[in-house]
Amino acid sequence: MKSFFVGQLSALEEEGFFTAKLPDGKEVLVLRCSGSLYAIQRRCPHEGAPLEKGNVWNKMIRCGQHAFTFDLETGEGLNCTGYRIECYAVTEKDGKIFLRFDGAPAPKVRFAALKMIF
Repeated sequence: MKSFFVGQLSALEEEGFFTAKLPDGKEVLVLRCSGSLYAIQRRCPHEGAPLEKGNVWNKMIRCGQHAFTFDLETGEGLNCTGYRIECYAVTEKDGKIFLRFDGAPAPKVRFAALKMIF
């Protein structure tokens, strides 16, 4: 499994997010929600809208373009059968955020209790 540094924890506000690029060029959205730290593909699989323009709550993210909603832990489309987002395992060490990726679904990673509203 590969590990890739994506940013400093200090750059991620309590109700915030940032984007990063993986070595293969994929864009990733790193965010906090419901007490956890998540990393998902940045764009909606439906029409490519940036997911950070949507809403985040209760471990879900809703695309701002057509309201497609996804589970942040599994990537499963909750109201859009056949659609899912890619999720990445996240680790934090000494204030640095790393993604682990190999194509397998990301395990759940706990973080400080925080809430996020875009």
